[in-house]
Amino acid sequence: MEDENTATEESNRREENGNADSLLTASITKKLRSLPPLPSQCCIYRVPDTLRRVNEEAFVPRILSIGPIHHGKESLQDMEGHKWQYFKSLLQRKPGVMVGNYVKAMRKLEARARGCYAESINCNSDEFVEMMLLDGCFIIELFLKNKNKQLRGEGDPIFRRTMVLTDLHRDLILLENQLPFFVLETLFNLIENTDQECPSTSVLELTYVFFKFLGLQEVLIRDSQPDVKHLLDLLRLWFVPSSPTKSNRSKSRFELIRSVKELHEAGVKFKKGTVSCLMDIKFIDGVLEIPPLTIEDTTDSLLGNLIAFEQSCNRCTPRYITDYVILMEYLINSPKDVALLSRYGIIKNLLGDNEGVSHLFKKLGKEVVFNSDKFQFSNLCYDANDYHKSRWHVWKATLRRDYFYNPWAIISFIGAVLLLFFTLIQTVCSILSLKK
Repeated sequence: MEDENTATEESNRREENGNADSLLTASITKKLRSLPPLPSQCCIYRVPDTLRRVNEEAFVPRILSIGPIHHGKESLQDMEGHKWQYFKSLLQRKPGVMVGNYVKAMRKLEARARGCYAESINCNSDEFVEMMLLDGCFIIELFLKNKNKQLRGEGDPIFRRTMVLTDLHRDLILLENQLPFFVLETLFNLIENTDQECPSTSVLELTYVFFKFLGLQEVLIRDSQPDVKHLLDLLRLWFVPSSPTKSNRSKSRFELIRSVKELHEAGVKFKKGTVSCLMDIKFIDGVLEIPPLTIEDTTDSLLGNLIAFEQSCNRCTPRYITDYVILMEYLINSPKDVALLSRYGIIKNLLGDNEGVSHLFKKLGKEVVFNSDKFQFSNLCYDANDYHKSRWHVWKATLRRDYFYNPWAIISFIGAVLLLFFTLIQTVCSILSLKK
């Protein structure tokens, strides 16, 4: 009897476990089926936590939200009214295009646009379409008014206040504050040629004019740019060279460059570059040529978001901006390095504090991952360090620094050499006379 009860209990446990397993299996299967497919075209990401912890302020919008990541934040609501006003002014200039035309165009792009974001978006279809329409038209109208002053109203609060426009410049380059570029192009194609005062142009040209103060390359603005993902991606394409640097020397080990002060003490000369490409840094015959860089309040945000984009996107190879910042971080090791670069016109420091510039590059390089095998400035670092190791170059630099720093020092040095020479001659003559 006891054995029968035990067998019954065991059977009941198995049945209960079997039911529990079936329920868990069904639950897991349901979750798997509800998962959205991984976006294959994603290009807009949240900033990696490792970078955000170093300088969170550089990645957060101040006054404007674009796209779904910061959409609806209370601190950014003031600009929402300006978005509606800009959309209204745009519609008034082209009464032939109804609101429905814009809505239909955005609805067709919804699925494709959602796939550009690396995480799921908590917006229903209507909310997402309205957001794309409002944000996209705001950007285009802002760019049009920036290029053509005649389109601005007398009371336009954005162009009346420099601080607002400065914050907009900054917020539109944030990685988390982007719209897919094809959304802007689609909206612009509906708006194009609507203003007789504003001649036909392109989104590329409007973007270039709006951000030209950043020192972008004087590139030829074409009607189409291959594979542009969003505004930040376009800025990156304009900052980097058209073709990657090729390594022509195999090295036994990777090494980063010495600081500006160390190189200067070894006789390296510094020269302000004349080309507009920020990455076009050269080391030839003891001369390190670096294109000029203006350091201002938004520099950390610009470079930080470009780095975050490169760190997040596998398509961004070579990682030019990352490698550039790593190079500058090692060149600028102290305020003295900043002072030397400023003296040669390579750095224009609008922060007013050399310590601040040095700290800026240390902060930008913190927690950044770079590939030493594909580092774009490997040859330059090798050549500059090799020059630094030469004793002859160090001796020449010491002689120039300690004895040839002004005309009087040169005269004194020559006088000392002549005195030594005549003393030696006199000594030799005295010895010879004694022998006679």
